[in-house]
Amino acid sequence: MVILRKKREIAMIKEILKARWVEVVDIFRVESANINAGEGGPAEIDVKTIHLEDGTVVPRISSQAIFRMIRDYWIDKGEKVDIAREEPGKPAPLPKCDPKEFIDDDLFGYLMARRGEASERGISEARPGPIRSTGAMGLFEYPDDTDFTTSIISPTEKAGGAMVTRRLYTNTFILPIWCDVKRVGKEVVPQKDKSLRFENFISDNQRERRMRLFFESLFYLGKFAPGAYKPPLPPKLMMIGIFSKPNIMLYDALQNDLTIRLKEVRLQKEIDERKNEERIVSIASGKIAFSIEPNSLIERMKFYKNDIIKIRIGIFESLFEKDASKLQEEMRDKLDDNLRGKITVSDLATFKDDILK
Repeated sequence: MVILRKKREIAMIKEILKARWVEVVDIFRVESANINAGEGGPAEIDVKTIHLEDGTVVPRISSQAIFRMIRDYWIDKGEKVDIAREEPGKPAPLPKCDPKEFIDDDLFGYLMARRGEASERGISEARPGPIRSTGAMGLFEYPDDTDFTTSIISPTEKAGGAMVTRRLYTNTFILPIWCDVKRVGKEVVPQKDKSLRFENFISDNQRERRMRLFFESLFYLGKFAPGAYKPPLPPKLMMIGIFSKPNIMLYDALQNDLTIRLKEVRLQKEIDERKNEERIVSIASGKIAFSIEPNSLIERMKFYKNDIIKIRIGIFESLFEKDASKLQEEMRDKLDDNLRGKITVSDLATFKDDILK
């Protein structure tokens, strides 16, 4: 059994690179941090929000912010990242737009802003990134309207007064990421017969290395971000689906199947100093418990059974009401023989080792 498992671990990234599509869903928790603010800029920022069907307003982290966190990790690892640099005589800093040289230009894409240079260099004017995301969505309502995780006021009446942190908020986020695998490290070349040809501009070993660096960055998200109040955002749960066709089933399913229970919640009155009005706020201990009832996931697996190559789920077991083996047993019991072996649930440490080895 040990030998078979080692073979699976070694083959995981290679198996991903042979597939057509990969979907990743990451559940992480912001403990107490300002993850939307960057270096410089105004001290007070309107929060990014999503308005749900029932009127609930939840916070959002943009895909650009997520990708910047990933870039920060790559920079710390010594990777060449195409961060915009100042150029003499130019009105704005411009990136080099070289997917062969820079990992982020390959995986996240670019838009060439310098007219005529693309044809001179023999590259596309625009490269849609093979890795896409809609950003992360908070799973709990946000009780304020400015600067996610910090509510700030000036102790003086003058503009530019000192910033005082009044309150830090926490939230749990769901982050979907999709990867069009066959476009990683490749240029799409249209043919006369309207078909597409994919030409490698890096070696297969480099493609494997870049995909491994991408998955590795998700386990250290936010850890190397610049600026104050930016702690790491490690996953509490992560799902990876490998498919033969484009698919977004995991994100849709997990939104329905995941439940988060808060412990020791109480309500209290407080005065909103910015709006000068009284409101009721909930105060919790910060302790949470996760549970999964995989009915939606099972239904979608049956619906897309011909597209699924493999689904891996990793959980931080101490935060879940059921351990990994129990969840796996429940899921497999509800699946047909041809699907049962395609889904694996493990603790997050084993999951990480399996993906990165």
